[in-house]
Amino acid sequence: MLRLEGLSCGHGPMRAVDQLELQVESGSVTALLGANGAGKSSTIMCIAGHVEIQGGSIFYDGSDIAALSPMARVVAGIGLVPEGRRLFSSLTVRENLVVGGYCRPRKETTSTIERVLGTFPRLGERLYQRAGSLSGGEQQMLAIGRALMSQPKLLLIDELSLGLMPTIIDICYEAIDHLKRGGMAILLVEQSTQRALAVADAVTVLESGRQVWTGTARQARHSSDMIDACLGLKSSQT
Repeated sequence: MLRLEGLSCGHGPMRAVDQLELQVESGSVTALLGANGAGKSSTIMCIAGHVEIQGGSIFYDGSDIAALSPMARVVAGIGLVPEGRRLFSSLTVRENLVVGGYCRPRKETTSTIERVLGTFPRLGERLYQRAGSLSGGEQQMLAIGRALMSQPKLLLIDELSLGLMPTIIDICYEAIDHLKRGGMAILLVEQSTQRALAVADAVTVLESGRQVWTGTARQARHSSDMIDACLGLKSSQT
């Protein structure tokens, strides 16, 4: 569903990611791990079209999408859950969901909202509250739900568990597992290595913008090299 070939990206003259090779299959989760500043968020935002591509290719569903606008990528089926959630705080929960489905036919809005509320029932209890009045965990549920409103085939999630209570993290990861079993391709950026490994099929680790470890989640659980890479202690690719 997603294949990055030699992807380099950054902001102006600054290169945040250099020569990244990565792929995400339908019905699977690929975890992108690494210390702060490793280039994880830049990768996610480049795929979504918000960070400049400086080299290489982004193939989505068999087509190179590097020239597509962020809106066109959403229409094509790429959903984004950004770091920090970036909700419309003055809008209600329902209004945020409606905005998330702007690229879909209006006749699908009600049924898609119902599916999102089936995944996150707590949002149904807060449907007409302003997003800014929600707890951090509820806001993260809403951020995921808003991305699901566009009915994506590929979901990009940046920092799923950051700042959340353990019970909320459990709910979010249950949702990720449900989406994965439903056939969605998911690229997950996560600070909590152990939580990511519990749901991931494949793992790539970045350090200072360079790919330093790649393998299956099973291999990662038993790899001291992978742990060193996540902690920023490894500088050569394995």
